[in-house]
Amino acid sequence: MNILFINTSRIWGGNEKWTHMAAHELARRNKVFLAYRSSSLGERFSIKKTKLPFLNRLDFYSLHQLVKLLRVQKIQILVSTNRKFYLLGALAARLAGCRHFVRCGIVWQVPDNIYYRFLFKKIDGVIVNAWAVRDELAKSGPVQPGKIHLIYNGLDTTRLDRNDSSQPQKPYPFTIISCGEFIPRKGHDFLLRTFARFIKEHPASHAGLVLMGKGKQESELKHLTKQLGLEKYVTFTGFLDNPYPLMRHGDLFISVSQNEGISNSMLEAMYLGLPVIATLAGGGSSEIIRHGFNGFLVEQGDENQLVKLMKYIYQNRGTMLAKVGAEAAGTVSSRFSMQEMTVAMERAFAHTIKS
Repeated sequence: MNILFINTSRIWGGNEKWTHMAAHELARRNKVFLAYRSSSLGERFSIKKTKLPFLNRLDFYSLHQLVKLLRVQKIQILVSTNRKFYLLGALAARLAGCRHFVRCGIVWQVPDNIYYRFLFKKIDGVIVNAWAVRDELAKSGPVQPGKIHLIYNGLDTTRLDRNDSSQPQKPYPFTIISCGEFIPRKGHDFLLRTFARFIKEHPASHAGLVLMGKGKQESELKHLTKQLGLEKYVTFTGFLDNPYPLMRHGDLFISVSQNEGISNSMLEAMYLGLPVIATLAGGGSSEIIRHGFNGFLVEQGDENQLVKLMKYIYQNRGTMLAKVGAEAAGTVSSRFSMQEMTVAMERAFAHTIKS
């Protein structure tokens, strides 16, 4: 098959990581291309690629160039990965005569209005990564349930298994790690406030919080860290191209998103054997985590619940944490295969082409 991915993001995040993994894995057996906006994103891809301005969802220059690219490369499947540009992808696919899939990685109740009814009539398939995302979309009037394909994320285990020659020092005796773009949806302010309560109640814990990532909320979060008196307990690493050596030193991974399908960074942490705390509001977290067995679940925004859980985990660290981490690694290894993800995508694409 000839497949084109569109990713219009200006920064690297979970959606961009998924695009990279899916495109390169599919390229093993198919001709795969990328259309992108940001040079910093495009340079990470080794497949054939085209840079376009993608000014807005009706950017006629980008639309014209996309249609030309689709026709020249005889693209059969176009995959749009950013919601804002679903429409541009849908129009380009119709004009070029190919099939159009979109990827949705968060829980989204699509508004039932003229725009979305028109849009989803032009979309041939929707790829989602969690039952929670699928179920919410299926309730939405504009989305036909038969077009939704539940395909769990795969993991690049080759990179995760790699032994790095330079191992960083462990930042804190008890290191808590969180990873994600600094935007309100990721809930880092909630995590910082709860962590401040934990430190106040357990000053001798020697715990520290490592926040990996970048984003528009970064200065706000650093200011909040200072306000809470956490400067010596919190480390902002910035974006790390290879976060795994540092993650291996972690004692606990926390994901407190307000809305998420199944987080790539959470899966990576579980695969590396880190015990994970995730919010139920994360959508897909409860599909893979059994509370107290291979991870822990909390309600998003409930500081009392989270601080009690952090205290419990700290006081029972050691054998208990190692056991939970081992179960987490086993869960992810058995359910989130890169090969299974790409085979499922190829099957969905091929079925749509034939229909």
